[in-house]
Amino acid sequence: MEEITEKIRPLLVGLGVGESISFPIARMKSVRTQASELGAIHNRQYVTRTNRSEQIITVTRIS
Repeated sequence: MEEITEKIRPLLVGLGVGESISFPIARMKSVRTQASELGAIHNRQYVTRTNRSEQIITVTRIS
């Protein structure tokens, strides 16, 4: 997996419905917090999935 060094918020805002993006699992708390906040602010829904073997967290916009 390539290391994503960009800020989380603009990447999540740019996701279209059905699109996903992955981050290193070390950023899990920040990623989940941003997904929750952006969902409330922009009336969107995001789901997160962690993959412990690959050490990533994936965010998918579902609405």
